[in-house]
Amino acid sequence: MSRKQNRVDMNLAAGFGVAGVKRFPPIGSVFNTLKEKSKLSLETNMTSGVGLIEQLSKLIDSQDTAYTVENSKPKVKRKALTVRSALRQIKVEGQPLRVKQACELIRNTQHDRVPSVALARRRTDADGHMSLVLDLDAEQIEGSTYAWAVMTCRKLENIRDETRKLRHMQRMQFLPPLNNVKHGQMPKLDVYERAVVNSELAELDARWAADAGSQTLQEKLIREMLALARGIDRRVRVNLEAFGSRLYGLSTSASDFDLAMSIRVPQRNAEVGFMRFVRHFVVRLQRTRGFQRVVWLQHARVPIVKFVYRTSHGEHECDVSFNHGLGMAKSRMIHTYMRSDPRVRQVLMVLKEWAITRAISNQNAMNSFGVMLMGLTYLAQERVVPPLQLLTTNAMNTRGWKNLAALQQSREQISALYLSEQSEPIRCVQSGEQLPDWRVEGKNAYFLAKSVGWQSPNKQTVPELLFGLFQFYGCEFEPENHAVSLRLGSARIARANLHELKVQMPEMVLGRPQMWRENLRLLAVEDPFEPQVNCARSAQGEWVEGLLWEMRRAAAVLRSGANEGRVLSALFVPPTPSIYCDASVWASVYGRLFPTLQQSVNEHVFDPERDMTPETIIPIEELEAAQIKNTN
Repeated sequence: MSRKQNRVDMNLAAGFGVAGVKRFPPIGSVFNTLKEKSKLSLETNMTSGVGLIEQLSKLIDSQDTAYTVENSKPKVKRKALTVRSALRQIKVEGQPLRVKQACELIRNTQHDRVPSVALARRRTDADGHMSLVLDLDAEQIEGSTYAWAVMTCRKLENIRDETRKLRHMQRMQFLPPLNNVKHGQMPKLDVYERAVVNSELAELDARWAADAGSQTLQEKLIREMLALARGIDRRVRVNLEAFGSRLYGLSTSASDFDLAMSIRVPQRNAEVGFMRFVRHFVVRLQRTRGFQRVVWLQHARVPIVKFVYRTSHGEHECDVSFNHGLGMAKSRMIHTYMRSDPRVRQVLMVLKEWAITRAISNQNAMNSFGVMLMGLTYLAQERVVPPLQLLTTNAMNTRGWKNLAALQQSREQISALYLSEQSEPIRCVQSGEQLPDWRVEGKNAYFLAKSVGWQSPNKQTVPELLFGLFQFYGCEFEPENHAVSLRLGSARIARANLHELKVQMPEMVLGRPQMWRENLRLLAVEDPFEPQVNCARSAQGEWVEGLLWEMRRAAAVLRSGANEGRVLSALFVPPTPSIYCDASVWASVYGRLFPTLQQSVNEHVFDPERDMTPETIIPIEELEAAQIKNTN
């Protein structure tokens, strides 16, 4: 048997990373960590080299082997003795005990009075997270690398502080599922709490508004880039403008510059001319002072050039996409939604801050655009905003909402709506008028661009809307059955009814864990102008389960009210290794995946009814409350 097969890797730090898929550990890591923990007693302790001498002496004594211990009562130093140096103090037939001999002795000894012992090496990664590697192969080990012993013994002396921390990490602990927020309500805020919320929103608003200096820098960057582009070929028409968060006004002064360049070359060999123009433009950027680390992603779905723009004020990350008209249309539509009701910007602002500080939104899973689509869709579902893509007027009444509800529930009407882009015209759900057909890159990019005059029938406050949003997605939303569709104004659309959305139904792969990594797409978020695109297409099942748990956590935070002078800001407590560093704590969160995995491998390492007790549930609210208190 190989060394690799015999090694048991207890990577206790596997569950925590900086963002995205690293934030929510792979389910295999969760399962394996629990499996290895179950092999050790809950009283398992890690001793220093001094304790190792004591235990190995008992083992040797149990086999009637003559031995001597030099300096049997050494002074305990802050740094624990290594196994190798500890074994040198044990003389067997006049020779120091080797690690190989110790392992063989441990493995072969069966004695009821002697605690079992296993050698391990301690590993610390670049972030300072400690883990253990238990090596059960006694034939291929070198003593100099082993610094710890793991023992099933309750009374051990001289245990270091680091040992206590590792022992704490090795206990069975789980995150609370937080399913109880489903039945709760957002309490009414008192005068003090309302003042706190207004202050927090004002602070966020100031942070999520680029200052005048940043705006001036953006204008300077656009002028320089236009000068470079227009100097390539005077026959080519070039335009450049900001899009994304910079366009709809939800960016900080330090946010990246997202720019869209439209290029119109002469009709003859237009595609070849376009690629030649972009190639010349990239070369010019690379040769121009101030533009650094220029990279052309020409095989991306939308061609992009990434670079760093360096000025006397510092370095600024920049992305330029080419002929990305749909990106501009999406940004303008979000801007229109934000102008329709002042609460929209505030909700999206909090949602974006939450997704960043909690390390959720990320290009490897789902970016901030996907998170904002989920937020806007909920607001449309609650009638805070109208469904702009289905209206010619913003004066919706009971008839319009009734027609919209019928459309959302009808497979036939949804199919006809999507097919009507090629056959019959799309009609307004309120007036029945034909909707305009705005073609951008071959797609219908129409939306009602007029936001003036909209009166929302929903009168909830921003905290109430946020609580409802987190509660809905965390508890009521069924990702395996529902799809999020801003176009249809609902996150309860049956996935099966969106026939153009290119995403496999979860029910076809949920029973086959071996297919999850490649084929399971537990979350479906429809792109508003490209109905075949799932904006959550890169999100793994674990990330979706983690996202929905984070939604429940946020709802629980809001329900608890003011904490140390905070209401909304309590949402933004960053995740810390002290809570999330152990991969196994997520077993209670992966409720849609873990039972199936255990059944498929016929190994049951986690049973909620057996393992979820008051002693094993992490007191998340208490720990985060203490974290808030320490930061004040």
